[in-house]
Amino acid sequence: MIENTYPFLNDGYIAERDELFFIFLSQGKEVIPKLVVFSPIEKGGQRYYNWGFGDMIYDNESGNFRIDDKVQSNNGDAVTTFYTVISTLSIFFDHSPNAMVHIEGSNKQRAEIYRKIITRHWKQIEPLYEIKGGSNGGIASFRDGLSFEYLLVSKRKL
Repeated sequence: MIENTYPFLNDGYIAERDELFFIFLSQGKEVIPKLVVFSPIEKGGQRYYNWGFGDMIYDNESGNFRIDDKVQSNNGDAVTTFYTVISTLSIFFDHSPNAMVHIEGSNKQRAEIYRKIITRHWKQIEPLYEIKGGSNGGIASFRDGLSFEYLLVSKRKL
């Protein structure tokens, strides 16, 4: 499933925030720094790790970098960028094998793109990961054709 990816410029773990991060450069029409972060969140009394991704932006107020997950770069390298982001999932589960990753598109269009990508690559994904979807207060196993508000991914126990 994972083909060409960009190399990471930096990656690491921030213990005090329990965050795992990755930085790479999207190299399409322009060179755009990208940031992927797995950060802990609580939802419905459960602990998950949000899988955040987007352009890396410097925040003047905080003096830190943050993710802009609303921007649409249209940089001409969506496939390589996507594969690079996907490659971080196995690294995350090497670090936190019992964790559950929370994925929520920043809008309905992106959520639908995620659903279609999972469906397209289901034969490669299903042996490695368990994927569930949440909507209307309930959680169900991922199935093609169902729309979810968010997705939950865990490493399949072999």
